[in-house]
Amino acid sequence: MPELYSFLRPLLAADKRWAALECCFADPSLLAASELAARFVDAGAAAPAKSTPLVVSIEPEWLPESEFIDKFEPDQAIFVLPARVLEDAPGLALCQNLRQQGRHLGVRLDRRQLIERLAGAPFDYLQIDAAMARYELTALDWSALQRQRLGRIAAGVASLDSFEWLAEKNFELADSRFVTVVDPHAGGQPDLARLKVLKLLTLVIQDADTAEIEEVFRQEARLAYNLLRLVNSVAVGAKTRISSFHQAIALLGRRQLQRWLQLLIYADQLTHANRPNPLLQLAAERGRQMELLSLGLAATGELADGGDAAFMTGIFSLLDILLKLPMSEILGELPLSAEVGQALSSRQGTLGTLLAAIVAGEAGELEKAQTLLAGLGISPACHAMAQLGAFCWASRINAER
Repeated sequence: MPELYSFLRPLLAADKRWAALECCFADPSLLAASELAARFVDAGAAAPAKSTPLVVSIEPEWLPESEFIDKFEPDQAIFVLPARVLEDAPGLALCQNLRQQGRHLGVRLDRRQLIERLAGAPFDYLQIDAAMARYELTALDWSALQRQRLGRIAAGVASLDSFEWLAEKNFELADSRFVTVVDPHAGGQPDLARLKVLKLLTLVIQDADTAEIEEVFRQEARLAYNLLRLVNSVAVGAKTRISSFHQAIALLGRRQLQRWLQLLIYADQLTHANRPNPLLQLAAERGRQMELLSLGLAATGELADGGDAAFMTGIFSLLDILLKLPMSEILGELPLSAEVGQALSSRQGTLGTLLAAIVAGEAGELEKAQTLLAGLGISPACHAMAQLGAFCWASRINAER
């Protein structure tokens, strides 16, 4: 049986916070239940699932082997079965037993005619494609679903408009792939506040004089406020109150200042209220996952400079979506290494291949992602641990903000 890679994708609640992680495989039918159990244990998935539950697609044939389900506490996972289980009497009986044990089970609805079969079925969640929910279900279908009180999980959410419609329909969880799609209805002008951060970041990367960096902070009150709030926080550990930009920059250090700015450029608090920001978290997750995976590649000689270049590649990979500018124009303003620039512009080099693999996994192109990861020599176990580490790190960002 071939080794299969697992891919995690964040699922959003109606307020756009990360509320769950969906676990996907290119072909689940090639995976045994016992192998899935071992995969989650080895990757340490059970611990993060305590705060961010997993949504895992499983096969009806796995139900008699409950080992993989027993690895999780009842509220740590939602196990989603294909619609064919509704015609499988023994499978439904096993589902009933699991529900009585407090397990969460979902069924994937692939045609509206099956809605009548959901009445009395042992499921507490329904997964449905967003386009089907919006354009195929009738008022009578929605009325029937309302009576059944199933938690709703939306797949294939292609746009912000679709996400907002689903939120109005009380979907608890929604696919987040629309976050990386440019909204054609959004304003086309670049965000000047974010461009100011980009200018500041350029100065830090170029190791400019501290006085030049201070001057940018003096011109931007919100940036100055955020810097002083950061250095006076418990996280930084300053023993005395910091009140000058010079002290703040010296305390943070150039490397930490650079990482802070790389995250801040995505933050809504630059221009809007402090609220969940899935684009910020996804950029942070990409950066951290690339950093973790690059450590193994550096050890094998694939990368000369592991962590920083990989983190920068991942976190900058969504700047074109954020700033509404072509990546070529953004790269013209940032003094990046040739390796990082080629990775961002044309997915060339080792960093470019690694970024392409991560993006393919997010987009559901799982076979392509598997091929690219295997070509880099990254094992499924190493990839799984890097993903979990990155998602745990990125999940803390909104809480800390």
